[in-house]
Amino acid sequence: MGSKWIKGGKAAWGAIKGVLPDTKFKGQKTVGQVKLDAAKSKLKMAKEKLEQTFKKSDESLKKLKKTVKKTRHYYAPKDF
Repeated sequence: MGSKWIKGGKAAWGAIKGVLPDTKFKGQKTVGQVKLDAAKSKLKMAKEKLEQTFKKSDESLKKLKKTVKKTRHYYAPKDF
């Protein structure tokens, strides 16, 4: 059975030169946890972007409402 450690040449026998990807460290996240965290972050950013879009559209609608109030008398029916 092979070692998970990559060992150096003859001069540095026993010295660790690197670690293979399947080596586990204490407190290390699993692949599933990393993917879950990335998905949560992406969802959070999408939510914030949507909220900003709603804020901008609300401001535009308020401006439109003011404009309609100011110009309403120009377009009112003549019968009233």
